[in-house]
Amino acid sequence: MLFYILAKDNGEFCFSPLPSAGLILGGWTRYLSPGLPLGKLLAVTAGLPDKKPTTQPASPALPSAPVIDGDFENRLAQKLTNRIKKENMGVQEKVRWQDTSREALPEAFNIEVLQNETMYQKFLRIAEGRQLAENEFRIVEKKLGVSTKELLGFMQKAVQSENAEWLPIFEQVRSRYFCRRCGSSHYEEWPSLYGDTYTCLDCREIGPLNSLQILFRLHSVDVPGQTRVDTDKCKPEQTVRSYSLEFTFAQEKAAEELWQQVHRRKAQETLLWAACGAGKTEVCFPLIDSFLRQNKKVLFAAPRQDVVHDVQPRLQKNFPEYNIKILSGALPQDMEPSKLTVATTHQVLRFYRAFHLIILDETDAYPYEGSRVLEYGIRQALRPDGQIICLTATPSAEILLRVKSQKCAIVRLPVRHHGFPVPVPEWHKNKLTRDRSLVELKKVLLKLITDGPILVFVPTVALVKEWTGVLKMAFGDLRVEGSWSSDAARREKTVLFRQGDINIFVCTSILERGITIKGVQVAVLFADHTLYDARALVQMAGRAGRSAECPVGRAVFIYAEQTQAMIQANRWIQDQNRLAEEWGCLNG
Repeated sequence: MLFYILAKDNGEFCFSPLPSAGLILGGWTRYLSPGLPLGKLLAVTAGLPDKKPTTQPASPALPSAPVIDGDFENRLAQKLTNRIKKENMGVQEKVRWQDTSREALPEAFNIEVLQNETMYQKFLRIAEGRQLAENEFRIVEKKLGVSTKELLGFMQKAVQSENAEWLPIFEQVRSRYFCRRCGSSHYEEWPSLYGDTYTCLDCREIGPLNSLQILFRLHSVDVPGQTRVDTDKCKPEQTVRSYSLEFTFAQEKAAEELWQQVHRRKAQETLLWAACGAGKTEVCFPLIDSFLRQNKKVLFAAPRQDVVHDVQPRLQKNFPEYNIKILSGALPQDMEPSKLTVATTHQVLRFYRAFHLIILDETDAYPYEGSRVLEYGIRQALRPDGQIICLTATPSAEILLRVKSQKCAIVRLPVRHHGFPVPVPEWHKNKLTRDRSLVELKKVLLKLITDGPILVFVPTVALVKEWTGVLKMAFGDLRVEGSWSSDAARREKTVLFRQGDINIFVCTSILERGITIKGVQVAVLFADHTLYDARALVQMAGRAGRSAECPVGRAVFIYAEQTQAMIQANRWIQDQNRLAEEWGCLNG
């Protein structure tokens, strides 16, 4: 997108992609052409006198607009000419100042639309707390029923009202460039009409960005009189809402402790360390409700689409008065504003200081764990006075270190909601290489199938395809299916497995977290594979016995050689069960 330097008769100047809107909104009567990418204009105006006008918001990215005279305008035009030559830009148009007049406004620009306050407020509600990339503008245009220039007019109006800002995609820090959307310095350089150009390589999944483009950030606006969450007015006992899950003693204790941690504000982050199937999502409901009742925005984020699509119906059931949005790569992008949003961690990169409370599920799961980009997105989406609640059954060493250094608070929930212990995995040594090995495996699976459907985990996509075929031949009278992350029919097969239409489901780690299937039994083939660490094994075993209707399940590790990960996984589960017993919460 091209930007122009706009000037007033009193000498002030600012930046805008739409000179005609500048005339209507702020009396900007002249503009310097040709237009250039915003990052290039900022380089031209760097070092100019710092004298802020009333019409241009202060921004770390944009210099304040000084008051200039005619000679200064000429020098500015000369600087622009020199920059174009220095970077060998293929710009043929002569640099010159031009007058803006109403007669020169393009027909596509409807002044009445720009002056429509109802439509402008609708735009603010849609864009609040978001950082919109250019490839998202059309979605907003369609939502509002306006043209591109009319949308840019609304954006410029928000900028001049000090509610928003234009930002180049890349920020230069010394000799390095960082993407403002994802914080990454991993980029590809290429020549363009406007000189050296950079494309971010780390947030392409939600739309590619390059240095010729901009981000539009609309700041979140507090409800008048409420600049912080008033935790005194949102105690759990004041919640009158009834939930689909009746809380146990352990869950009530965890919910109260979560509120206490938010109230004390000793740390901005709290870890809820829960056993697999403990109902950690539901334990957060009273805290979510307390924020929503104060008109605060809440985000439930998770790394994987399966978890997001599983959680949203549960939230909608318990908060029926809210239109709870799902943002995931499996669905078209939704711009409808919502107080309660459910999103994958990749989609969270679209927000900026938008949420007062973020519930981050499965913090140690792929692709979130170890991703500086996704962690940056979560931190960026949180308001400065906001709180993050991290949910997991298998916390990483990094977050436990933050707990130890008191940078993160901790709440424990070691028992499942039905009070039965997490199944401790059984071990069956089997190399799975000979006919005899397959006979032994079939015996194990036949015992499991008598108690319910079997979820069979294997470490790679190739093994999913291989073992789906093997088990189909071995269990000809049963329905056997397989799936993996890029399987086009993945969601359809998962639904069928949930409904009981599939007896044996072979998959990679896509179903190791955040999913509950009544009566399911678990078999982990090649449990000694190097791809499986202790946390992955705990999560897979934790799929068994989760539902209240079938609280007792079995998990089996099939392995060739014993590994430390297997030992640690069993020990981790046993420690959780031991703590639950000490609390006096176990039924079985």
